[in-house]
Amino acid sequence: MAAFRVPDARRSVPGGNADRCVQGTNDDATVSKLSCATLGYFQDDFVHLFVRRRTRRPPMINRGYFARVQAIRQAIQGFMEAAGGGSGGAQIVSLGSGWDTNFFRLREAKAEPKLYIELDHKEVTCSKCRSVKKSPALCGLLAGEDQSGEAKVDVESGTISSAKYALLPSDLRDPAKVKASLDVAQADYEAPTFILLECVLAYLDGDATRNLLSLLANTFERCCVLIYDMIGPDDPFGQQLIYNVESRGCPLPGIRSFPAKESHAKLLEECGFTCGGVHDMLEVYGKYVNQDERKRTERIEFLDELEEWHLIMAHYCLSYGFKGSPDLFGTRAMPLKLQT
Repeated sequence: MAAFRVPDARRSVPGGNADRCVQGTNDDATVSKLSCATLGYFQDDFVHLFVRRRTRRPPMINRGYFARVQAIRQAIQGFMEAAGGGSGGAQIVSLGSGWDTNFFRLREAKAEPKLYIELDHKEVTCSKCRSVKKSPALCGLLAGEDQSGEAKVDVESGTISSAKYALLPSDLRDPAKVKASLDVAQADYEAPTFILLECVLAYLDGDATRNLLSLLANTFERCCVLIYDMIGPDDPFGQQLIYNVESRGCPLPGIRSFPAKESHAKLLEECGFTCGGVHDMLEVYGKYVNQDERKRTERIEFLDELEEWHLIMAHYCLSYGFKGSPDLFGTRAMPLKLQT
């Protein structure tokens, strides 16, 4: 592994608009997902519609994003099977959703939930609206197979409203605004609900995270929450990881508030969820990602920096909890089975 300098990761963040910098991480993630899709790590027929310039990422980044995307897709599939799919009233709520394409992927496969809700900063949702409005394919999926469904795409307000999909701007640091957005989206608080927070909590301070998760636990009667985020800020690799992000003007208070797998489990329990488990991504990749897919993708690019691969994967984790029946996380397709 190449040597790297470890600065003081707790130094002050450079000037600039921190919110805008955090929103910029969505651009990077989308470019990385397109890199994976282009090389054949996974299929995503829509991600290119949100990227202005293609960039091929290094093999380690591609493989890491494959693990992330594959695990989340398996989790969604497991939930949808356990909850009876869209016909069973299942819904998905993605907070800090960015330019995620999961709804369009599920819609094209006729496997979408009854309702799919996405919330993010207004700048992000306005940008997503512009991309959707320019794409006949995406507009067609919003309208439905017979094109009879009414889909409203409002670029100025950053909102999309259709029979099965809602996109709204919201500030995740303000529980009242989140609840108001969910109300506007007509979320069903009694329906089985899958809640996804993908690289969100690291950018929130501890109080904001607790308030958000407590709101979700107190609002939804039957739900499961899946969190993908960074951990391990105190070792040399973790300090470098933080520096790489914060040097761009993106503060990471959440990784210090919840630095380890144990703190993620405690967080879920304190906020009203039963913790189903917490796994670092090295464990997820080795034990829970579909073995056939893992073997197939390992042949796409050669990876020789195994020490660094192990380090970076150990600094991200998936944590998950539920309220109501644990069966929402209980199918074989779910990669993160409940621990006994």
